[in-house]
Amino acid sequence: MLKRRTQTEAYWVEDFKLEQHDIDYLFNVLLERETPLSADEMALHLFRYRVQQEEEELARKRKPGNIYKPAETYEVGDRLTFPQFDQAQGEVIATRPGNNPDYGDFTVLTVQLETGRTVNVASALTADHVLNEIEEELEEEPADLMSPEELFIEYGGHVADAIAERLSEHDDLVRLAGRWFPRSLLVDVNIGHLNLAEAVLDINGGGPMTTPEIIEQIGMLEGVNPRLAEFSMNYALQEDERFDEVGPAGEVLWYLVRMEPDGVRTTPERLIYDPIDYPREVLTPELQQLELEIEDEHSDIPLRRGSVPRRVTLTLTYPHRVSGTLPLSQKLRRMFPTAYEAPRVRFTIIDAETGEQIPAWVVRPGGYVYGLGDWFEEKGVPTGGYLTVEAMDVGGQVKLSYAGRNPRREWVRTAVVENDRLRFDNRQTTIAAEYDELMLIDVEDPEALDQLWQRIRRQDPPLEDVVIDVARALAAYNPQNNIHAKTLYSAVNLIRRCPPGPIFALLVLSPAFEHVGGPYWRLAGQGAEVEA
Repeated sequence: MLKRRTQTEAYWVEDFKLEQHDIDYLFNVLLERETPLSADEMALHLFRYRVQQEEEELARKRKPGNIYKPAETYEVGDRLTFPQFDQAQGEVIATRPGNNPDYGDFTVLTVQLETGRTVNVASALTADHVLNEIEEELEEEPADLMSPEELFIEYGGHVADAIAERLSEHDDLVRLAGRWFPRSLLVDVNIGHLNLAEAVLDINGGGPMTTPEIIEQIGMLEGVNPRLAEFSMNYALQEDERFDEVGPAGEVLWYLVRMEPDGVRTTPERLIYDPIDYPREVLTPELQQLELEIEDEHSDIPLRRGSVPRRVTLTLTYPHRVSGTLPLSQKLRRMFPTAYEAPRVRFTIIDAETGEQIPAWVVRPGGYVYGLGDWFEEKGVPTGGYLTVEAMDVGGQVKLSYAGRNPRREWVRTAVVENDRLRFDNRQTTIAAEYDELMLIDVEDPEALDQLWQRIRRQDPPLEDVVIDVARALAAYNPQNNIHAKTLYSAVNLIRRCPPGPIFALLVLSPAFEHVGGPYWRLAGQGAEVEA
């Protein structure tokens, strides 16, 4: 039975390795088609190529009349097929008399196999041997063979990944938007074309525009393969710092960098975090769980694998509230996919209540989603309010909602600035949304708080000093002196941007704090009363 290795999972997954002849074949495909191809498209070509190779090899091995049998006599130059060596073919390159009294007179053949291996086998052998019984007959085709296309559906992902990794090592290939093409065959896009592209985008508000739209308006690359023209233009735009590729997964969109919103080109000051080293291992399981619940975009949490979430609920913090942004947590990063991790991505956010379309930007380097300042003000979303992001079936769009309710006056924790220091008071305000009570903080005078934040940013005191000062202010607000870790995180971020990890580590390590049970801490030495 001639086995087809290409019909097995092991061949495509466990044992698969790209050989140089595979790379040569894929290069030829690109050259002959003159069309950029994705790793998946090239993987399908490779499946067809490998299956065809095996079929040709099997057809050659099936040819009757040359099956090696120990009883037959052969001469130098004879070509034979050897069943005992997986039907490999070989050529007799030498003969000599055999020397074994148990078998009588026979001849030893030295054979060079097509695999490169040299073996010795017997011929003119009078003793019985199982290989003499092999019949020369054609084998019937199995009825359940999978086609190359079906094999690709089953195992194509692994092969495509291997192709992408290997091709990335070749400088003579260009990769853009997930497609590959030889650099030498790109269509020439000159500075004149790029200047026209800038003018077209400028007239259209900076973008976003697709590459075919740009090509059509500047009237170039006529008579060229459309996919090659698009690929060449994409590559030229990518190499020019005036243009930014901002498309979501599966879509290439271009925008003029100089016309992107300020909060997209540069990170809003309130969101800037200067990383702080801390021993993450000191965080208790309870503090680690709180960190997961908060989902700060700068939290040093190991990446979790799994399916892309369809719905993510988060709690709005003050830095994001005043910046008009959402934190790009791990879950949201997976909900706002780009196939190639573009730094900035243009998305449309749909108001779940009204259907309004809100232009927004995913800014990966800064870890935020920008463009919601007006929406926050209109909805009255408080610091600590719940927001929900839902995936949509339309590419480049997500739905945003908040847990709104009828407005009512409530007594809430309120941040005030007195004598250039942060303090907290219990004051009434109107709330029209559901919220996390532990993180809810109203701000009486945003301008005064902003001035305090700017002073702290200029002076850059140690984080421990800031945390202790904020904890003292919270303790004065709370008659029991106990401070919830989430509340401390929310309050610290009024005047110093910091993820929960370093703050929680200080709770554990600093002698200024003592644990009073559960997620609650207090300043060391404080009893039931605290001096304000």
